[in-house]
Amino acid sequence: MAHKSRLRTMLAAFNGPQTVGSSPTYWIGFLAVVCLVFAYPFFGENYAVSNNGFLLVWTFLGLSVCILWGYTGIFSFGQTAFFGLAGYAYGIMSINVAPEYSMLAALAAIVVIMLLSAFIGYVIFYGGISSLYIAIFTLMLTLLAETLLNRTSGPTFTIGQASLGGSNGMVGIPPLQFGWGDWAVIFVDKPFFWLVATLLLFVFLGLRLLLNSNWGYLMVATREDPLRTQLFGYDVRWIQLVTYIIAAGLGGLGGVLFASWNNFISPASMGMTAATLPIIWVAAGGRSSILAVVIATFALQWINQQLAYSSGQYSLLFFAVLLLVTVMIFPKGIVSTVENWISRRQSAAPAPVDHEALQGGE
Repeated sequence: MAHKSRLRTMLAAFNGPQTVGSSPTYWIGFLAVVCLVFAYPFFGENYAVSNNGFLLVWTFLGLSVCILWGYTGIFSFGQTAFFGLAGYAYGIMSINVAPEYSMLAALAAIVVIMLLSAFIGYVIFYGGISSLYIAIFTLMLTLLAETLLNRTSGPTFTIGQASLGGSNGMVGIPPLQFGWGDWAVIFVDKPFFWLVATLLLFVFLGLRLLLNSNWGYLMVATREDPLRTQLFGYDVRWIQLVTYIIAAGLGGLGGVLFASWNNFISPASMGMTAATLPIIWVAAGGRSSILAVVIATFALQWINQQLAYSSGQYSLLFFAVLLLVTVMIFPKGIVSTVENWISRRQSAAPAPVDHEALQGGE
């Protein structure tokens, strides 16, 4: 009984109404899935493992949109800008430093993106831009970044040894590396998968802590009724700004990992199509569930990849139909609808009898 009590206390901070799953069964299943994910590279082929690591990278961008739109009510098209600019920032820094310092370059790139988002967020939220125009404003910034980077061809647009490359993109970006000399671990193929899976695990658990904390309640209150939240004495603009910075950091992390895996980043990562896809992932998964967004992002990017191999127009058609079906039939998201159905069935099932508690009572 004491062990069960300590376990419940440890898990209490991760459980709450803002996230799906709180029972011991959920956490046992979660642990089993985590073990399977980390064991997968031992029996998977290098290419398949590396490709699945690449697909996992997009979940950070999906979570970035999720906590903004789903939990705080900020509909932003600008997360791909942070994704792409972080990739460029990492590329510039990593090319100009020794490979041993690539981790520091990645951290510096994410910090730069978060500082940039703090400035943009201050203009948006303290400048009084209404929610209707935030989407337009952020989309404008995304397309502006894409347009400017498309015009950086030639030797003039070189920072140190890093050439921006214009519409062709920046090439020769080194992979992430930890350690020096013979002790260095270069994160390609299977090590890259483990790195991304580890980061995703920490981000997922960290977001559960955040969303089920007092700050998470303030995020949801801001989404539901910002005026009432302000009347209770909370600065809604500050809540939105801090959440915006956190979301930018998640998008930036995804951009750094993308550039590291691909050894390449281009302005297309911030184009109109790129800006629209995360919205579809989150809408189809369920914008008020980080678990649903992780599942939907990975699954939809896998489908997108398979369709792109055969014919690109099928991919765009699929996502257009998916968005239409989601809006008309599954407004809460397809994955979230399934989650709610499972939760209702579990709630309807009779609760198991705790024999140890009964014996203790005797």
